[in-house]
Amino acid sequence: MSKFAKRLVLRTACAAGLGMLMRAWNRRRLTILMFHGFTDTALPGLVNCEHKHLSTERFESFLQFLKKHYQVLEMTDATGRLARGEALPAGAVVLTFDDGFLSNFTHAYPLLLRYKMPATIFLATEFVDEKKPIWVDRIVYAHDCAGKSKREMTDVKNRLKQLHQEDIEEHLQALENSLGFALKNTNDEAIAKVYHALDWEQIREMQASGLVTIGAHTHAHKILGHCRSLETVRAEMARSKVIIERETGRECGLFCYPNGGHGDFSAATEAVAKEVGFRSTLTAVGGWQSCECSPFLLKRFGITNDIDLTKFSLTMCGFLPWLYQKKA
Repeated sequence: MSKFAKRLVLRTACAAGLGMLMRAWNRRRLTILMFHGFTDTALPGLVNCEHKHLSTERFESFLQFLKKHYQVLEMTDATGRLARGEALPAGAVVLTFDDGFLSNFTHAYPLLLRYKMPATIFLATEFVDEKKPIWVDRIVYAHDCAGKSKREMTDVKNRLKQLHQEDIEEHLQALENSLGFALKNTNDEAIAKVYHALDWEQIREMQASGLVTIGAHTHAHKILGHCRSLETVRAEMARSKVIIERETGRECGLFCYPNGGHGDFSAATEAVAKEVGFRSTLTAVGGWQSCECSPFLLKRFGITNDIDLTKFSLTMCGFLPWLYQKKA
């Protein structure tokens, strides 16, 4: 089926009222949305070839849709209700941003203020505290500067994701040496803004608004299910928690798994999360939460820049997840 035909089918489904019916059907389930960065310009080359950085105009259209049809909750409120077994309001939604990109403050935060919507930002603390790039962005940057293809970049990224995370740095340096380009300091003025990380002053300003909650996303964005040692897992979780609490002056009880798919977490990593003191953990596995579920290993829907408002509305109501599940 052509892209035009697919769009026509989706728009017809919306016009037929399918979204409204399915929204009513799923109104008692909690939906958690996952975003990353934001941009107000077209990004050339490989920088946004995986659609990780969402157009601010598109993001605003999504917030307008949520304002009309859903109730956006603060993350700790939602997880607290789950932990206590309390009912969630109809159409409950939580907004989450992963990694700690500067654009969360410059692009997304003004819109959160305008629409009075809470969100949680999960920080990879090495990225924010030391301005060291997240390792997957180092792969994108080196391939982009070297003029490589999306397929070459994706193949390398997928291969490195399967390695023991303790060995990643050695492979990254070898890759950067072979391509001749390396991303060192994400906030260097010569580097595209889309790579830049938040500063603690900006984080504290957002937190003080009462709309933004800060969670942990490990220190160096290691994929915890692929760590050789539980000591690495513990260090990644504990270090990020300590740094966030030191810099914000508030307890950090929320944790989000990097990559977050099946195999990127385990019963062992969950035991460490609870031991370190997290009260809730989130994955990137697609799905909803029922009122009876635990506040751990929560599912989320990833929202990327290739999703327009029609697809977003059909994702929110459950039609697109149902359709893809049927195809699988």
